[in-house]
Amino acid sequence: MHILLGVDTLSYHCRLAEHEITLEEVVRECGELGAAYVQLNAVHLKDYDEAAIDALVASAGDAGIALTLSGDVVGLAKRGDTVAEGAARVKGWVELAERLGSPFARVSSGFYRNELLGHPEQIAAEQRYVIDALRAATDGSSGSVKVLLENHSDFTADEYVEIIEAVDSERVGVFLDIINPISVLLDPLPVITRLAPWAPAGHAKDFRMVSHYVPDRFHRTGFDIQFCYPGEGVADLASLVGLLRDAPERDTPYLLGIEGLDNQAGVADQRERLGASLKLLGDLTAVTPSR
Repeated sequence: MHILLGVDTLSYHCRLAEHEITLEEVVRECGELGAAYVQLNAVHLKDYDEAAIDALVASAGDAGIALTLSGDVVGLAKRGDTVAEGAARVKGWVELAERLGSPFARVSSGFYRNELLGHPEQIAAEQRYVIDALRAATDGSSGSVKVLLENHSDFTADEYVEIIEAVDSERVGVFLDIINPISVLLDPLPVITRLAPWAPAGHAKDFRMVSHYVPDRFHRTGFDIQFCYPGEGVADLASLVGLLRDAPERDTPYLLGIEGLDNQAGVADQRERLGASLKLLGDLTAVTPSR
């Protein structure tokens, strides 16, 4: 399958939040690094009016960079959000995606499974909420923008399939993060195999395991999983990306964006780190011609 590589603006989030860099500069830098597209987080566009968004789209187009959109949390049943509120959020992101020329609006459920592991009934309630909100947002609507629900450290692969099948809309699919399954203690390989048929796009990142020891380091009390840029951790990216690369061809390229969550204010290290990640993923996504 043909894969196009991009960069999510979350890779610059801390610098964007501190106004150390603009979205225009982010798009330009990613283009110079060879990214085919930039995935804009809606939160990074909160101060942009329609004219500013149109100007950003025009400047990206002049540079040959496509733009995609990442929305935010659909809503939370445990917070008391209504289905109507969730549907309205989704519809708003779809409208913004249309203005950007994005083929999709990525969304997420908003809860972390490890916080509800002892409460399966609450996980089921969040699943029902997402189903109802996505169904309400897309029922009877038209347009080419798809709503893609990210496997965001919340549901299992089977639960995602249940959501997609229950919503039953051609406009709803999966945004497949190839590393997030480890956050719900799952092997990423079978998750990718299970969800890839519904996913036209997704994230690539990496992770490290950081041990915490007692003072004399005789034993450890546990460990943390820390996300990092592709190529900086221990993930078997060759196998994970290989599943996508070797999948059957589709009508449109698969969009795989780097999500560099490990960034800091005051540290302008994205050019070097993203450059290395794009080179690594470019090598992994290249299809070797058959002899």
